[in-house]
Amino acid sequence: MSDNRAPAKLTRVDKAAILLLSLGETDAAQVLRHLGPKEVQRVGVAMAGMRNVQREQVEQVMGEFVEIVGDQTSLGVGSDAYIRKMLTSALGEDKAGNLIDRILLGGNTSGLDSLKWMEPRAVADVIRYEHPQIQAIVVAYLDPDQAAEVLSHFDHKVRLDIILRVSSLNT
Repeated sequence: MSDNRAPAKLTRVDKAAILLLSLGETDAAQVLRHLGPKEVQRVGVAMAGMRNVQREQVEQVMGEFVEIVGDQTSLGVGSDAYIRKMLTSALGEDKAGNLIDRILLGGNTSGLDSLKWMEPRAVADVIRYEHPQIQAIVVAYLDPDQAAEVLSHFDHKVRLDIILRVSSLNT
């Protein structure tokens, strides 16, 4: 899959790969058990080829998944509750919380929230040429594990400057 592919141009296999990558290893493995060998191979190749998947692409795929599941829910169970429980189980409470609200309420994430869905290297690339104080604000906003990963993509001197600025931020 091309790094700059627009969300609308994703193939069904690409969408399946993004969905499975979003689920995590254990849950993705459970889904893959229900596929045939050729399907597993196609999706596996697509998963292996995924590089720098954009947050918008993940949101589009999850949104389409929610619509499809919602359209097919005919068991008398509220699809919103089912989707909320399924995504929370798959992604964990923290990651699923914001995504569920955006999907079910139809909102879009913008600003700093969108950085929490990006790979650490991509976040580092986004803020690399920003003023160090802006870099510090962004790093302070991220979850600690993600912030540490983002910092690891900077030179030692820049990393120390950002950390010093984060430590002096007023909360």
